[in-house]
Amino acid sequence: MDVDLESDFRVKFHAPQLAPMHIPGWDYSSVPELVDLPSCVPEEDALALTELLRSLQSATTPDDIERHLRALALIWEDYYLPKFPIPFFQVRVADVRAAGGSLSTALPLYDEVLHGITGQNGVAFAQFVSTVRKLAQGDTEQQARSTGSLTFFQRWKPAREHANPFNWPMLPPASADILAAWRTSPYQRQYLNYIWIKGHYLEGTFHLVAESADALTHWGFAPHLVRCDIRSDLKDPEAIVQALIDLEDAFSATIPCHERPELLTPGLIQAVHAKLMRTSKVKINDPISGGVHYINAGFTRQTTQKSVVRRSQQYNLAFCPAERVDQQLEYICRMGKQYIARWRNPFATAAWLHVTFVRCHPFDDGNGRMSLLISSIPLMRHGFPPLCITPSLRSVYYDALNIAWEGDFQPLINCFVDSMNASLEEVQRIMGAV
Repeated sequence: MDVDLESDFRVKFHAPQLAPMHIPGWDYSSVPELVDLPSCVPEEDALALTELLRSLQSATTPDDIERHLRALALIWEDYYLPKFPIPFFQVRVADVRAAGGSLSTALPLYDEVLHGITGQNGVAFAQFVSTVRKLAQGDTEQQARSTGSLTFFQRWKPAREHANPFNWPMLPPASADILAAWRTSPYQRQYLNYIWIKGHYLEGTFHLVAESADALTHWGFAPHLVRCDIRSDLKDPEAIVQALIDLEDAFSATIPCHERPELLTPGLIQAVHAKLMRTSKVKINDPISGGVHYINAGFTRQTTQKSVVRRSQQYNLAFCPAERVDQQLEYICRMGKQYIARWRNPFATAAWLHVTFVRCHPFDDGNGRMSLLISSIPLMRHGFPPLCITPSLRSVYYDALNIAWEGDFQPLINCFVDSMNASLEEVQRIMGAV
């Protein structure tokens, strides 16, 4: 069952595009434990892996190559590694992470692999792991240097220093109309479709032409309805549909918190993020990296050791330092579950959750979608629809976030109300027009 994708690429059951060949010392072609498919892998699993590699080998168009590479990287991490936690699969998942720029989460897997190699074969691999360790440390130090000299429009502050939702006791005037419209709407399913599409749009995961977005809202998530515009980096219809389904699955994982707010914990949030990013965590031919870009799913920035600064021509925004992310996430959950359970204005609670979560920025990517999911918990507990930020209110939303950071949640609450109204109206239009 040997599969050689390139004659000069000597590691079997692998793909050169997913290997960190830019790191000195990467080559374990002479290590049997890492190149020979282990006997513990059943024949049906071995055949499935071989068939996927052959499909990649026979792919000729960039879109097909991208699709098969993503499928290979995902199946290594999501299926084979949990089922067979052995060096053969540990090293392949570590390779994807290292090739994709996440040395900090590749390193623990490489360390496990090193403990599973015996004899002289382990010497060269140990040198490679040592190189990865030095590069990971260098990345962390470089990030600290690059952000240390910046001037910030708004510096980061801990969640405990924010205004609390008790300062906004009254429901927004339009809330009764929203509640009535949602409860009587025959298009609640289509509303969910709509907000998942707009959630991805807000973070730039993909961009659809208007007709395609309307059709997916109306009929549901089917690849043949996907049509991307020229701005979209992700163009694979199947991957786009799966990313939408992943967001739906992540939302479903938060539903128990509507009735039981005490379930809101950092562990739950990490599990929700892992569902959200299940497909999106591997990007092929990403314009930022030029090759593979790996996004850690379910790992906070304290684990990935990534610093975050939002830079623009107008100003720089600071986010939670990586070493304090887990502490802040615990505080947001601890206070958030109390506000969700006890405070009568769910829009104010949603605003508090939103601004503290966004500026904590606990994950490498997907924080915008996660903040919408978390902020929707108090709203849905009180019978309102989940939160959506429509494209037409995008600039209003960012301005409102900055104002909320300074202590006034009212503009952000107003933005939530306006966006809910606009979303309900847009879904009504789609269902009448398509």
